[in-house]
Amino acid sequence: MIDPRVASGLRDIPPSVMIPRERMLASFRKTFASFGYLPIETPHIERMEVLTGKGAGSDEVLRQIFDVTNKGGTPGELALRFDLTVPLARFVAKHVNDLGVPFKRYAIGSVFRGERPAKGRFREFVQCDFDTVGTESALADAETAQVIHDALAAAGVAEFTITLNNRKILDGMLDTLGLADRTGSVLRALDKLAKIGREKVVDELRKGDAESTERGAGLSEDQANRVLDFVEQGRGGAEVLTQAEATLGAHPRAADGIKNLREVLSLLEAAGVPPGRVKIDLGLARGLDYYTGVVFETTVNGWERFGSIASGGRYDNLASLFTDRRLPGVGASIGLDRLLALMEEAGWLKGALTTVPILIANFPGVDPVTPVALASRLRAAGLGAEVFPEPLQVGKQMGYGSARGHKLAVIVGPDERAAEVFNLRNLATRQEQKGIPQADLVAVIAEALKAIEGTTS
Repeated sequence: MIDPRVASGLRDIPPSVMIPRERMLASFRKTFASFGYLPIETPHIERMEVLTGKGAGSDEVLRQIFDVTNKGGTPGELALRFDLTVPLARFVAKHVNDLGVPFKRYAIGSVFRGERPAKGRFREFVQCDFDTVGTESALADAETAQVIHDALAAAGVAEFTITLNNRKILDGMLDTLGLADRTGSVLRALDKLAKIGREKVVDELRKGDAESTERGAGLSEDQANRVLDFVEQGRGGAEVLTQAEATLGAHPRAADGIKNLREVLSLLEAAGVPPGRVKIDLGLARGLDYYTGVVFETTVNGWERFGSIASGGRYDNLASLFTDRRLPGVGASIGLDRLLALMEEAGWLKGALTTVPILIANFPGVDPVTPVALASRLRAAGLGAEVFPEPLQVGKQMGYGSARGHKLAVIVGPDERAAEVFNLRNLATRQEQKGIPQADLVAVIAEALKAIEGTTS
């Protein structure tokens, strides 16, 4: 007998999670479309060189890529995608003449990383991506943050915070310390600050030497502390940008990043995003090497230990892996499975185990043609209905409906069938209306559902 357990880092998803998951996905799609993003799909399997090209991902992510071995094929030729952004860059480079720019797309699908399994971290997980390619406008940067806000709010996520930074500010700060050649390793160390703390980040920044950054950035203790002082003092609202200006002077790259963040904050205010849901963190780097400007990270208030549930940023050079045409882009990804894992642990996913509100009883001694016909009438009117498959005792059928969260039950026994009427039971209150004409089935049930929704809203 084969052990039915799943492989480490993977999981089955039961209806109790899958139903709210599908609802959340529908909400995300609606939000993305409302901003003009268009749906696309790219393969789960890409050529290895697409995923591992210079700048495609951080060393850590590239080490987690799953090879795909095709019988008779060349080892290391194919791999499972680790995100949806690199495939987007390839897609746009191939199709840009047909798409035109700016091009706004969303894509929802599984990605794969061979990372160590942990709570909220899986080896296969779904990302919900949206991006704008072909513009360097701050409006596109701000819209990305606005979509994160509106999508999470519409999906019923509790209080959350969108954290912003611009990599140009960090680049400018490192340049003033004479560390421009070690930007990548410094930023990768800073990306771990919230997880491992200042002391360990200082150790990582000091490892290695100026010629070899394989093990770290090779900073002096003074340089490491100055970097960390800058980022730790750069958390808050717009006032931290004024402080950064005073520290960095007129450094052109840093000034460009500061200007961009001010524009983004102004546009978010105009869009009605509450100021309390947005903050600046000058240490926010994001781990992927392809980010060049604004970066985003979103956490649920009080649940920061789960990490970011939505992140992204500007990547102006990623498409250069695939084309000589300049195609700057900006976008973000909502980590659906991490978000659902958080909500499940928080107890926010309690609810129905059914996708329809109405149960049609299969009354013993009544031809099943009757409940099937009634259910078909309800579905034709846009009201989901399930027919119980077995003619068991009606009480057991009602228990089934209550356990799964059906709101109403339609019951037709022999007497009701002869009189062409039905009984309607509210499964929560157990109140029952009797002798309702079957001709009024749709109207009565629609009104009853409306009344139930009114009492629970």
